[in-house]
Amino acid sequence: MTYKQPTPIKPMAKPFAKAPDFSDPAIRELVQMHTTCRPAGSKSVDSFCAKYLDHIPGMTIDEVGNRVITVGSLAKHPVMWSSHTDTVHRTAGTQKVLYGGGLLSLHEKSPSSCLGADCTVGVWLMVNMIRRNVPGLYIFHAAEEVGGLGSDYIAKQVPDLLDGIQYAIAFDRRGTTSIITHQGSRCCSDGFAHALADQLGGSYGLDTGGTFTDTANYTHLIPECTNISVGYYNAHQATEYLDVSFAAWLLERLCALDINALPVLRNTSDNDYAYAYDYGDWSRSITKAARSVKGFGPTLEDLVWDNPEVAAIILQECGITADDFQDVLNNYNRKH
Repeated sequence: MTYKQPTPIKPMAKPFAKAPDFSDPAIRELVQMHTTCRPAGSKSVDSFCAKYLDHIPGMTIDEVGNRVITVGSLAKHPVMWSSHTDTVHRTAGTQKVLYGGGLLSLHEKSPSSCLGADCTVGVWLMVNMIRRNVPGLYIFHAAEEVGGLGSDYIAKQVPDLLDGIQYAIAFDRRGTTSIITHQGSRCCSDGFAHALADQLGGSYGLDTGGTFTDTANYTHLIPECTNISVGYYNAHQATEYLDVSFAAWLLERLCALDINALPVLRNTSDNDYAYAYDYGDWSRSITKAARSVKGFGPTLEDLVWDNPEVAAIILQECGITADDFQDVLNNYNRKH
């Protein structure tokens, strides 16, 4: 690994607070975690989990690779903490990173496709919460980046694992301000989100523009499901970076959180539907088959569907970042 002040990425946010000292073992661990590239199902995921998770006393591994552990009494603290162990890297292995001035990014010569703060910082937060005995059910989900396979398995095959859980809080959101109330459909009540924002402080507020993460698979089982910002930007891109200062601040706020002071207001049947990737794939395949029978050529939608990486490269060359695309997508979903 190389540690030095990173070359600024434009636009580069200033650190949330004073830069954490690299002599802090927790900060060194956070940086070290980001040196692994972990596509779902790869050996890199297994080695990462073996190094950082599997040695924790009480940690269990299910059939699909989810890591699960309970700290304290769920009857007294009915919360599930959520992250995922895979990243969106195209190739498994290791990468060089840069840390300096409170910001973590890829080394400028790294061939990697992204930093992988989505969701490495979430894993780091949960590991340190366990060390500090923050109560709750901790699930380090497998294969979130390829469709939430780990959470889908739990929701469908072992839903009893979540009996009595009232809150599901995921650490898988860009920026520093979001408490997600909608992942497509409503996933938590505004009252819960306001109360959580009040406790966390900072600039947290309600955000209706959430996209899929594992807690979306539990909205029919758990009343209050959310996803909160953990400080990364430009997810899934080589320009991705993490505000380590914010992550360190957030860890302290989470360890001080009074989970029992949060209200439970949403009914699990309120304005809810399950995420279903199969339907989208099926619908698109039927539509494409119909076009081919009628003799129509490929549409722009077909070309993007069949060539997603090329489409992403074209958008990047046009100056459109993942955050830009997400904002446009959120606005489109609100209107439609």
